[in-house]
Amino acid sequence: MAVMALSSFSMLISCQQNEKQSQDNPNGKPKYFDLPDYFQKEIDLLSKANPEIEKTVSKDDLEETKRLKIKDWELEFSSFKNIDLNKSAYAEFIQVDSANNVLQYSFNNPKSDLSCVRIEMDSLGQPKIISIQRDVVNNLYHTAEFLVYEKGKYYLVEKKQDVKVMGDNQYRVLGNF
Repeated sequence: MAVMALSSFSMLISCQQNEKQSQDNPNGKPKYFDLPDYFQKEIDLLSKANPEIEKTVSKDDLEETKRLKIKDWELEFSSFKNIDLNKSAYAEFIQVDSANNVLQYSFNNPKSDLSCVRIEMDSLGQPKIISIQRDVVNNLYHTAEFLVYEKGKYYLVEKKQDVKVMGDNQYRVLGNF
């Protein structure tokens, strides 16, 4: 728990320290890392492997932990798969920084729902840890979302919603492989 909190804190700090770099878009391939494609491949692998995980679900002060096999990885990873850095809405607002096997995308548009996406690569250049910070604000609600996926170890989805009229809600899903 402390490791995840420290990870969250360090991500927030590092998302504020970026330099703009340009990226090429050769042959019509995605300009930035293709998160939907990556997570579809992970969904396919996990669906075939059918691993048993320890899943903890929390809502506000209630928490439950079970060992189980996920029946629908597509649904389980939908929050991750729906993040697409190559959406035209983000095109002019992404700042890219890379150092020490970490690729970081920060968003300099206050209206953007994404704040920061960090991808830590392993020694072979493959994604090892992906963390995503989202913040959606409109007249009806405010949702802050933090997603982390460490390949072969765990995934985390944390959401805090403040809905006018209905109040605050906090959700947390942690799956350990």
